[in-house]
Amino acid sequence: MTFNISMHRSWWREHGPGCVRRVVRPSSPGILEDYSYVSVTGCIIDFQYLEVIHSAIQILLSVSSRFFSYWDS
Repeated sequence: MTFNISMHRSWWREHGPGCVRRVVRPSSPGILEDYSYVSVTGCIIDFQYLEVIHSAIQILLSVSSRFFSYWDS
C-alpha cells in the first residue's frame, strides 16, 4: 500500500487482471522515464479494490495464524 502518496506507485494499477500496460515515451528530451508515462487500459477490477482485497487477505492470514498458534500450544 502506498498510503495515498501517489496513484502511480501501485503494483496492482499496472499488473491487475486484464490490464494492458503501455509505456508512453516522454516527448521532451532529457526527461527521465517515470511512472507517470504509463498508460493502463482494460482492467477488469479497479486497482483500489484489488489493494483492499489483498490487504484483507493478509490480515485474515495473520489473524488466523495467530489464532491457530495460540490453540496449538
